[in-house]
Amino acid sequence: MDLALVIITRNEERNLERCVASVPFAEEVIVVDSGSTDSTVALAESMGAKVFHRDLTDFSSQKQWAADRAGSGWILSLDADEYLDPDLAKEISVEIAKEDGKDGYTLPFRVLYMGRLMRFGPWSGERHLRLFRKGMARYGPSPVHEGLILDRGAPGHLRRGFVVHESYSSVADQVDRMMVYAALWAEERYRRGDLSAWHRIALRPLWRFVSGYFLRGGFLEGVPGLAASAVSAYYVLLKWLLLYEKGRKG
Repeated sequence: MDLALVIITRNEERNLERCVASVPFAEEVIVVDSGSTDSTVALAESMGAKVFHRDLTDFSSQKQWAADRAGSGWILSLDADEYLDPDLAKEISVEIAKEDGKDGYTLPFRVLYMGRLMRFGPWSGERHLRLFRKGMARYGPSPVHEGLILDRGAPGHLRRGFVVHESYSSVADQVDRMMVYAALWAEERYRRGDLSAWHRIALRPLWRFVSGYFLRGGFLEGVPGLAASAVSAYYVLLKWLLLYEKGRKG
């Protein structure tokens, strides 16, 4: 099938095979590695992937560079810790076979967190543009939460199944990554001239917890729902605190 699965990697030997195996209809697999020290590269090559090496500067430019290496007419961009469930895999294969479809499609996501496939909580309802015709979408400038933008028209929305995203191997891993992402976010916002303030530091984390745990039903997920809501609120606190610190230092 005229589809390239595109993945960027760094030390993803734990996840890569599961990701690739979930898209068996891909004509080519493109892996762009940024210096893995485990068996990621060897594993990718053993699965027939085209492996490229490129130092990571930011996620947006890395994913764009990876997409530009694809030769197929359609591109499916997944992170190594993501994979398609069978229903979504089937819908994608049907949709891209159409001649009169959209130039891009958003996919529904569900997070696998603390061993639980979350339906509710702070990540409920997530949907991202990940499937697109080659040359018809590009990654935006954000270095942290990179996202695709279609060149023309509105995307279609696939609704059967979902992408499973196992974001973190543990709560400790989550907290470590949040510090990195929060620092990148604060740097970007500071360059844009944004500043923090006491009410943002106090109220935005509180709102994140309330919306995730109560309004989005995190309480229905038991301890994982509570943890997801609380740690998500902590991430918001980190972002605005780091931005405040940057503003104070000038």
